[in-house]
Amino acid sequence: MNPTDSTAPLAELRNITHRFGDESTDEVLHDVSITVNNNDMVALLGPSGCGKSTLLRILTGLIKPTQGEVFFKGESLHGINPGVSMVFQNFALYPWLTVSQNILLGLHKLRLEEKEQYERLNQMIELVGLQGYPNSLPKELSGGMKQRVGFGRAIIAQPEILCLDEPFSALDVLTTETLRTELIRLWTDPALSLNSMVMVTHNIHEAVLMARQIVVLAAHPGRVQTVVKNDLPYPRDEDSPAFRHVVDQIHGILTQAILPDGPITTVSVTVEAESGPAGEGGAERAPHIVPVSPLPRALLSEVQGLISYLGDEPEDISDLSSQIGKDFGATLSVVKAAELLGFVDTPGQDVVLTAVGKRFNTLGNVEKKEVLEEQIRKVKIFELILRLIDAAPDKVVQDDFIIERLGRIFPHEKPRLLWKTILSWGRYAEIFSYDTHTHEVSRFTKVTFTADEPA
Repeated sequence: MNPTDSTAPLAELRNITHRFGDESTDEVLHDVSITVNNNDMVALLGPSGCGKSTLLRILTGLIKPTQGEVFFKGESLHGINPGVSMVFQNFALYPWLTVSQNILLGLHKLRLEEKEQYERLNQMIELVGLQGYPNSLPKELSGGMKQRVGFGRAIIAQPEILCLDEPFSALDVLTTETLRTELIRLWTDPALSLNSMVMVTHNIHEAVLMARQIVVLAAHPGRVQTVVKNDLPYPRDEDSPAFRHVVDQIHGILTQAILPDGPITTVSVTVEAESGPAGEGGAERAPHIVPVSPLPRALLSEVQGLISYLGDEPEDISDLSSQIGKDFGATLSVVKAAELLGFVDTPGQDVVLTAVGKRFNTLGNVEKKEVLEEQIRKVKIFELILRLIDAAPDKVVQDDFIIERLGRIFPHEKPRLLWKTILSWGRYAEIFSYDTHTHEVSRFTKVTFTADEPA
């Protein structure tokens, strides 16, 4: 695979921290270090929001990190990385250009003679299997053929590193299987300069199938949790015990990170009573301390669907992910939400209904809503929000005030996304009211109508 005498890393991300704003709550990556070796295939794996795609863009030079350095062949990177090309999830083709014209865009910065451009183009069309389509427009192509154009456009510049941002997620299963094989073939083709690849994926199976180095990231902010070396020989046998062992190992790492055995770590906060909605005029510290933990990003409809799906027997989390058609990280978020609400337990890598969860499945719709509301009210973070409301003079606060407070309490969470989940759950359970025009939050007050009033 493009052998080289150099033992030095081809590229390095050293102590990368990145923020999209000025506040620490806007931190998406924290102190991330990743090494891309020669003849390497690196998979970046982790839940949504862990900064996988941002890392790719930092490696390519499209984004300058807030802190840390990028090195390519031992030299500090400044600007666009000349040795890296990118393949995107959504193809990113120009619809008014033909297949040939889209591929040739990969050469626009190289200023090659026209003859060499078309020699490379003809080679690419053959290598990526687009014979017969050079004059076709993207609208005439299937999803798999569009991604082949994306491969050709990226590889025609003869990069040493190919970055792939979930390149198969928009494709059907059979097309994905074909293109994975094609991509490995291109990587091993001695006629190409392609040395290494870095791929973002949510798919554990895909990471084990393709990568030699699997970087498992944690979220909020994104940081390296562990790096798994995968020395299985190519082509990899997906049915072998060794392959399954690596898959199970990574499942265990992700499960333990998101659903740790033992008590959930909480944050103790002292709620301050503000003299005004924006905290003007000083603060009076209230003595009550509320232990709270953040909500996972999951819809209540997903939680109800999970409870309905589970039977009396425990379900392995990885099998459950495949059965319900969600990626592993999203499945864990739903399971964590159900566990926080008391409907499931998660011993080891299993998911099992609690007594409350089993009773929930026997109820009608009205009774289910009552039980779900009751369980939501037990979650401590809603007590925190209510205390913030009660501490305001008019018992009304702006949602920006709550979001700012959430950012301070949970520095590793994205407070606006957390608030969105809190708001959804809280309104469903009639814990508080929200005015979408003024962005004001208050305790929920049930409105009743008399015979003389219109409903």
